[in-house]
Amino acid sequence: MKKLSGKAQEIRTEIQTDENLNKAKRYARRGAENLPSAALEYVVEKLPIAQWLPRYAPRWLINDVVAGLTLGIMMIPQALAYAKIATIPGQFGLMASWIPGLLYAFMGTSKDLSVGPTSIISLLTAGIIRDFSREGLAPEVIAATVAFMIGVYAFALGLFKLGFILDFISVPVLTGFISGVAITILLGQVDSLLGEKNVGDGTATIIHDVFAQLPQASGPTIAIGFSGIVLLVALQWAGTRWGKRYKVIWLLSISRAAIVLLIYTIISFFLNRHRRDDPIFSLSKVSANGISAPRLPNIALAGQIATRAVAPFVSAALEHLAIGKGFARKNDYVIDESQELVYLGAVNVLNSVFSGYAVGGAMSRTAVNSECGVKSPLSGIITSGFILLAIYELTGALFWIPSATLAAIIVTAVWGLIGPTSAFYRFWRTSFADFVASMLSFWITVFVSAEIGIAAAVGFSVAYTLLRAAFARVSPLEANRLINAPYLGDAELYSPRFGGGGGGGSGMRGEQPTALPYVPTDTQVFRFTQPIIFPNAYRVKGEIWENIQVYTAGSNSSSRSAAAASSKSAAATSNTAPSSAPQADRSWSVAGERRVRKLRARIGITNPIHAIRVLVLDMSSVAYIDSTGVTALKDLKADLKKFAGPEAEVRFAGLSDGVKGCMVRSGWKVVDSEEAVELGTEDGSPLVVKGDEVVDVAFAGVKEAVRGRRGGWPKVAWEEKRDSDMVYGEAMGVAV
Repeated sequence: MKKLSGKAQEIRTEIQTDENLNKAKRYARRGAENLPSAALEYVVEKLPIAQWLPRYAPRWLINDVVAGLTLGIMMIPQALAYAKIATIPGQFGLMASWIPGLLYAFMGTSKDLSVGPTSIISLLTAGIIRDFSREGLAPEVIAATVAFMIGVYAFALGLFKLGFILDFISVPVLTGFISGVAITILLGQVDSLLGEKNVGDGTATIIHDVFAQLPQASGPTIAIGFSGIVLLVALQWAGTRWGKRYKVIWLLSISRAAIVLLIYTIISFFLNRHRRDDPIFSLSKVSANGISAPRLPNIALAGQIATRAVAPFVSAALEHLAIGKGFARKNDYVIDESQELVYLGAVNVLNSVFSGYAVGGAMSRTAVNSECGVKSPLSGIITSGFILLAIYELTGALFWIPSATLAAIIVTAVWGLIGPTSAFYRFWRTSFADFVASMLSFWITVFVSAEIGIAAAVGFSVAYTLLRAAFARVSPLEANRLINAPYLGDAELYSPRFGGGGGGGSGMRGEQPTALPYVPTDTQVFRFTQPIIFPNAYRVKGEIWENIQVYTAGSNSSSRSAAAASSKSAAATSNTAPSSAPQADRSWSVAGERRVRKLRARIGITNPIHAIRVLVLDMSSVAYIDSTGVTALKDLKADLKKFAGPEAEVRFAGLSDGVKGCMVRSGWKVVDSEEAVELGTEDGSPLVVKGDEVVDVAFAGVKEAVRGRRGGWPKVAWEEKRDSDMVYGEAMGVAV
């Protein structure tokens, strides 16, 4: 009995001291305490309109109406053309286009993003339709089921904030994939431009059949198709050449697809109105009698399509987020990536219910939306209303659209997606592994299938990364390097800005980082502890950027949002403008402000925020960087310049020759501090001009990078400022 009692006590002790169980208890207790407020906040986050509508300025309405109508005019021809790529009747392209704008007004976090059918999603959908239509299913039913599965995947990733999984698709893989898809789409339109029939599927088969049937090509079809391309290109060129000077030319340029569609539809009507069953050239024959009645997706078919829908989901999500983030950076606001995935899921599920097919963000329409001066997602309601008008009132006219005209619209819209050869050459110079991954993605997509292409390239990238880690090498230091290595100074110079120490977390774990007194207040120092490669590059970049926004202030409109998020006293004593900016200038978005405000409140920041001037990146532990890593650091530098002004500096410390070589070969101008002295700057201070360009400087260690004179500071003035910042540090007995 005594033995059993002792054993029971031992088990109780083990349970009480078990670290994993204690962590689970703490997390459960904390979750239970925060559940009511967190649940309400979570619901509010899913409807961003509740956050930005109260600050909507009435004068913005005219901008949103103009942008909405412009996108509606663009959307109709694109929806019809992309439905052709997807091999479904044109009316289902329109069915897929009226819900996205309406729903985005309530759930979207970007004012610029235009959501609807895209060429890439359409091509991937067409591949699935081709395989499953053999079972006797209607193409539009298969397309709706694909949209449903894409919606399920996107909704799950957004709801549980699992978007980081998409980081395993590297920049080279994505570049090769999109280029391969674009070429596949272009080849698929050749038969429609030439009026050839019975052209097979697959790149090799298409090329063979097109040339074999050239003698049977239709002259009227060729005239319609190629004259349409010439007119589209001419209007685009005119817009590029004179659009900024003349508003009328700009409007004609952005509406070129609708203009060409209108012209050739009228021509087609007069040529074919008496030969409806035997037209001179192929017609789209769009037919719709209003919105389709809602119906549940085919669940049995969804189970069969589930694995095939992964590729279109990945491409839709990556394209959607990349476009949203790009235009948010350009126009000084932020998007909520998880919320965007939730929206992408919701809109595709709804589209599947109303017989639409999969949608995502579109670059061309988003660019036009931004150029129209759109102020909020409210413009999407106008676009949706215009599409509904077309569905109910214009389908009779849409019947006469020539198929060759739709092919011409597709060709001119898609050829810009092909990556320039300079991009692939940059991959070659930066990293041979990245070049191989891009080539695998490109060639397999072109000649086999898009799904296998992206899967093979991602598999190669992951395998290469694992093998590189498995066969890691060490290099002994030379004796003189061991003696001269400033290890102690570098290690003690700064405290890690990331929570948990050493760069492993986000820095937002509830503790304010310790700022040592001899790091100037205008400087932030970050240390990398791992190679900067595609699975972690943008996550780490995001963590650094989040720290900068929370702990510092900028010098432009971006910093105004940060200032508005801080306390009134902080805003009053900082160099940033208060949140009561004029209505015409203030940002419509509050997502960034709310995020910064919440993080500052969590770590208890109430003191005035200092402006950032220098960002020091300690690269001494970075043994390898790939093309995605270089791109992420370039984006970080661009964000810093936009946030803190063009005089802000990025400095590197402990940059190895291999990593520096990758950065230089990718086009990044980086020089050593010794070379900076040779170029004419005292003490290797940054803002070095080499030729006509400002270059970044790599220092031997963090100490040198932090102590280096700021660009624009006279040497004596900077030394006085630096020495005054270090008085307290020396009094504490810290070696500087």
